Amino acid sequence: MRVGIFGGTFDPVHQGHMIVAEQVMTELDLAQVVFVPGGIPPHKEASSVRATAPDRLAMVEAAVEGNERFSVDRVEIDAGRPMHSVETVSILRERSPDDEWFFITGADEVSNLLAWREPDRLLEQVVMVAATRPGYDLSRLDHLEAALRNFDRIFPVECTRVDISATAIRRKMLQRKSIRYLVPEGVREIIENRGLYRGDGSRAEGGLVKEEIL
Repeated sequence: MRVGIFGGTFDPVHQGHMIVAEQVMTELDLAQVVFVPGGIPPHKEASSVRATAPDRLAMVEAAVEGNERFSVDRVEIDAGRPMHSVETVSILRERSPDDEWFFITGADEVSNLLAWREPDRLLEQVVMVAATRPGYDLSRLDHLEAALRNFDRIFPVECTRVDISATAIRRKMLQRKSIRYLVPEGVREIIENRGLYRGDGSRAEGGLVKEEIL
C-alpha cells in the first residue's frame, strides 16, 4: 500500500493543506494520507505555536472527518519530546513495514533539506514529495543533487495555488473577521467555540510544532 505522511504544525489546519493532501494523493495514487500534527519543536520556540496540542489535534481530526482515505496519527504529540522527521518516519514504517511511504511537504521546505536531521537516511525511508505551486522554479532544488546521494528520491508534484496561510487565519481571528471557507467547517467551529487565536487569553498559548511545515 502506498501511504503519504503529511506533517505540520497545523496551527490551524486549513483548506490549503487539504487541497495539497487530496491532489498529491490523487497524483501518486496513494491509498491513504496520514496527517501528523507536530510535536515539541526541535528548532523553533514552543511559544511560537498559538494553539495547544489538544486543540490542534482536534482541528486536524475534524478536518479529515468524512474522508476515508485521510487519517490522523498522534505519534509526535504523544512523544512529549522533540522529534525530527527521520524519527517519526521510522516509527510509522515500523508499524507497517510492507507499505511504500511518501513524505509530503512544500517545495520551499524541501529546498532546506540539508538543515534537516539525517536527510539521506530520511530519503532512504520515504519518497520526498515536494508540493509546488504552478510556475515554481524547480532549479531551486538543484543544490541538493550534489549533497544528497538519494536526491532521486525527491519528487515534485504541482498543486493548485491557494493563498491561504495559518498566519493570515490567526490574524483574521484577532481582528474578529470571518474565516469561513478558509478552513474546513468543523475546524472553524472548534476555533470559534473554543475561542482560539483571539488574543484575549481565553485559551492557553504554546504547544507543539514541527520543523518542516507546508
